[in-house]
Amino acid sequence: MPDRTFLFDIPEQASPQERATAELAGLIDTLRGAVEQLAEAHVALSDRVDALDSPTGFVPARHCWRDLHRDDARELWAWLIAWTRWLSDRYGLAQDLGACWPAHPALVEELTALAVSWHHAYSAKADPDAPLRWHEALHRARTRWQQWDTTRCRHGQHTPRSPDAVWSQPWPDTADQAVSEDIRARPTPAAATQEVGGSK
Repeated sequence: MPDRTFLFDIPEQASPQERATAELAGLIDTLRGAVEQLAEAHVALSDRVDALDSPTGFVPARHCWRDLHRDDARELWAWLIAWTRWLSDRYGLAQDLGACWPAHPALVEELTALAVSWHHAYSAKADPDAPLRWHEALHRARTRWQQWDTTRCRHGQHTPRSPDAVWSQPWPDTADQAVSEDIRARPTPAAATQEVGGSK
């Protein structure tokens, strides 16, 4: 913050009104500095609170898969995979959500929506019942997932579901392959910018 301290030498012949004005200007200058410091502290605290809202520290600004170029998609993939791993472990979703979910666009879209909604539901600015509404959305999503046969994708053939089912160990490789194919199919940032400019 720049130093803009009010400096003014009061003449010896100054009238009482001039002296009072000079003193008032000094007080205003001191108050202005205190307000600026308070504003900076508020911004810093707000940034810290926002960073604590999610286990991965942030929410990607762009999460509409249809419009992402490679760099944004790569960032969103990393964020979504980390969050979905946490979600599966926290809620025991291995028997409802196949480990091959990155290869299924519909699941990617729904998990992205759930992840973004979860971060907002647990933010400091959310309504008190926002977490409850998020859990209701998760329940509806789990019902849909249970209607999709993803056991074939996990094991190569249909097998009965087990209460203690877990994702098979090779699942990260499957996810990496799906992510790589998705990113390769997207335009580079420069190409995406040219397409936007050319469409105007």
